[in-house]
Amino acid sequence: MLLDWIPSKEGYQVKTTNNAYEALDFVDQEDVRLANLDINMYPIDGVALLAEITKRSPSTQVIMMTGFPAMDTRNNSMKYGAMNYLTKPLDISKLKNVLRGLLAA
Repeated sequence: MLLDWIPSKEGYQVKTTNNAYEALDFVDQEDVRLANLDINMYPIDGVALLAEITKRSPSTQVIMMTGFPAMDTRNNSMKYGAMNYLTKPLDISKLKNVLRGLLAA
């Protein structure tokens, strides 16, 4: 998967989950610096997951991604704390730059 491979090639440790509930369990158990979320997720959507992650782990930075960009999802993503909103197909160089910028500290 592209979202595993690119950060791994950049030297970041990557963990993937199969659904939103697994992601929440992982955030509850681990120190997660960055989460890449899609707007369309199951069983809860990415914006709802973003809101829950920011409640449970305020230090986790989140990048939202979507193949169906819309102003309301972008605005809601930023309202709930997303650091960036990327559209698909992903521009790999832009993704790398966003990762570097968010994880530089």
